[in-house]
Amino acid sequence: MDFKNLDEYYNYLENDTNSDYLDNREYIIKLRNISEDEKIKKLLSYELFFSDFSIVEGKQIPFCQLDLNIYPNLELFDDNFDYIKTRANSVKNQKYKAKYYHLLWLSPRKHIDFAKQAIESYLLLLQNTSFTEDENLQCYSFGNYYKNLFVLCQTVNYKKDEVIQYFVSLLESDKLNDFTKYSLMEFIVEHGKKINSSITQIFFDYSKKILEKLDSSVLESYLKLLVILSQKLELPTNEFHEKLGDYHILQLKTEKIQGFIAHRYYTNALEEYKKANNKEKIEQTAVLLEQAKKTIDLKKVFFEVKNEKINEASNIWWDFTKKKIDYLMKNGNDKEIYEYLILEQLFPKADVLREEIRPVMLDLVYIITFDINKNVSKNKSGVINPYSVYINNFSINHIGLVFLKGIKSGKISFESLIEYLKNNSWYGQDFTYLDTNSEPQGFNWIELLSPSLQSFFVQTEIDIKTNSHNQQGYILAIDSLVLKFEGLLREFSRKIGAQTIEIKENSTEERIKFDKLLDNEKLRALIPEDDIAFFKFLFMSDGMNLRNNIAHCFFTTKNYTSTIMLLLIVALLRLGNYKICSN
Repeated sequence: MDFKNLDEYYNYLENDTNSDYLDNREYIIKLRNISEDEKIKKLLSYELFFSDFSIVEGKQIPFCQLDLNIYPNLELFDDNFDYIKTRANSVKNQKYKAKYYHLLWLSPRKHIDFAKQAIESYLLLLQNTSFTEDENLQCYSFGNYYKNLFVLCQTVNYKKDEVIQYFVSLLESDKLNDFTKYSLMEFIVEHGKKINSSITQIFFDYSKKILEKLDSSVLESYLKLLVILSQKLELPTNEFHEKLGDYHILQLKTEKIQGFIAHRYYTNALEEYKKANNKEKIEQTAVLLEQAKKTIDLKKVFFEVKNEKINEASNIWWDFTKKKIDYLMKNGNDKEIYEYLILEQLFPKADVLREEIRPVMLDLVYIITFDINKNVSKNKSGVINPYSVYINNFSINHIGLVFLKGIKSGKISFESLIEYLKNNSWYGQDFTYLDTNSEPQGFNWIELLSPSLQSFFVQTEIDIKTNSHNQQGYILAIDSLVLKFEGLLREFSRKIGAQTIEIKENSTEERIKFDKLLDNEKLRALIPEDDIAFFKFLFMSDGMNLRNNIAHCFFTTKNYTSTIMLLLIVALLRLGNYKICSN
């Protein structure tokens, strides 16, 4: 549609009966391009700026924003908003009058009269609209206008009660659909200032009354609203949490959902039943959740990043590393090799553990992250951790080559490692003592560590000779050393005077958790930050979570590899690289 002059465009706006504002950009720009009068061009520019502003929940939203560049911004109205004020006074269409006045209220020329005029116009606009609940676009626009109106009323304390009562009068009518009614009830309760409890009670009674009639598409929203309303009215919420749990289970049955989506529904249902304190349904759902894990098929997808510079740098690093290890094997003894594993920069810096990389392509999808036991992980959001990438691509290859060449040369063995730990780590100290009955107590850590290490070397030598990798053969070694590591950490903490137990509110003693041990200031003063980060990566949810996965038997045979044991031995060497005095 083309306009010959500005008056034609004004008339077009006056006669606009659409539920929402028209997209007038094209028309305004065409008219501005054909106009020869510079004053008219200026007015059309103001009209374009006005058209390109949206007002959502009482806030002005520009047409677009690229970095720090925002279009439009209020500074473009360089006439002190005189044009917008003139248009607000002259336009008859309440939809546009409300927007002109609302924009003036949001501008530097703000005056309470502008807000009041906008309120009057919004109210007239809504009261004079005529449509039914089946007209979704009309309902949607009504909701947007009402939210703008409500925010203005609350802000300037003008016609607050009248505006709320107007909406209350629509609850039992067929003017608005169920979703719009829910949306506005929630908005009023969440954004209203000192809303009378009688209004909250009306919303509660209405929502509860229509629950059985609601379509499944809005049932969840109303149940969540009833939880909020119950909390506002200080009423029990159990009933609605239980119904929310039932809703999630029903969705599973009616839509025949399986796989990881079913897992999500069961998890949501379980959380709601817990809030409802329904022990029977908690147990039933937990069983169903465990069964549903069998249907989750988490396939691995590998992709290769081809970058000549990266590949070239990687090749240079690998060539240099191999030469360095070859020199170490030829000229170093076993003690120097173990010290190399302790002192060499094998792992990333500590701050890398907290870094996250989220590829742009992941912005286009909804991501659910599972742990090894196919539980949804709330601590991770599908991002790539550079620490893990470095460990898998560089650290493991580096350590693996040291052990392979060291074992083949005879310089790394069970005997040489045990001898090194006895003579060069605090593990070799005698932590045993005689109790009052003259019976030995305490730990001989070398004896406790030996079975794990011996099992590892036996299996590794078999694998090297047979050119194979028997994962089952590493189960004993890994299970034992993972659990022993926590004991070593607690022993070390006790000997340096770091706290290892805490008193709970019921006066019972409880061992301090693994992560808190690593965060103790006394321990951090002795152990380098990079080593602490490595321990967290190995044993906590920041990375491999070995402590949890081993203790709860989440590892299957395929998860046990010689690689894990190599990382554990390096952790063992690094934790033992201190001298402490026994009491």
